[in-house]
Amino acid sequence: MIGIVPSYRILQRLDADNERERTRWESMPLQALISTKLRAGGQHAGAVLDSDVNCVVITEEEAVVGISTDDDVFLSWRRLESILAAAASDPLTGLMNRLAYDRRLGEEWARSRRTGTSVGVMLIDVDKFKPINDSFGHHVGDDVLRELASVLETGLRSYDVVARYGGDEFVALCLDCRPGEIDVPIRRIRQTLARRQFEFDGTRVPVTISVGAAVRHDGFEHSDPRELFAAADDCLYRAKRSTADAYVIEFGADSDETVRYVDTSLQDSQVGAAFVR
Repeated sequence: MIGIVPSYRILQRLDADNERERTRWESMPLQALISTKLRAGGQHAGAVLDSDVNCVVITEEEAVVGISTDDDVFLSWRRLESILAAAASDPLTGLMNRLAYDRRLGEEWARSRRTGTSVGVMLIDVDKFKPINDSFGHHVGDDVLRELASVLETGLRSYDVVARYGGDEFVALCLDCRPGEIDVPIRRIRQTLARRQFEFDGTRVPVTISVGAAVRHDGFEHSDPRELFAAADDCLYRAKRSTADAYVIEFGADSDETVRYVDTSLQDSQVGAAFVR
């Protein structure tokens, strides 16, 4: 199925300020960029494209919502958007869900094999989440998860990806990070969360997180995204088992490929890293 996108929306994306967004749309095989006119053939009758391909107009309440040919079905994106969005999102936080994230990770990995840009996976887990549910109720636990989702979205760049992976675990996909740069969003998220006040029925609820991250800068042809995710999971496990709150491992770009601790008390200016949204 191919969405029918208005030409002005395509032009908006091709003129976007974000270079990554422009490049992505420029590389798409957009049939909508081809000027094709539909000659009216009646409300329910067959219609003919200028290329002489026989097709049938699909209507709903006198509005055209799709076109069917012998080989393809073209449906209006406006009609499909809400259905597809619901299938790919987490209903509690509104973030991408696990299925959509896994697919996106595979797509970005394939792109990095072509371009040589890095891929970073960050796993975030709420500390002692079960006691929060047990002490204050699941509705409070849900509020904590929604607030954390907001912190993660604001702490990362607009083209990074954040998803709820399941339960109290979140995952982020950080794209095109230079060596050592993954530390910056980890610090930003931890510090932003520390400033948030969680209070329910007059009782302050302490909320902290543990983070594990893994970044691959090169060598994509000799590895796969599952290995990168597993490395991030190992770092998260180490963070959960120790008094430290974040561990990272990086592969390629002359890194020593050893797990290291991230001091989240430092400010961005103290490490000289730039991580622009």
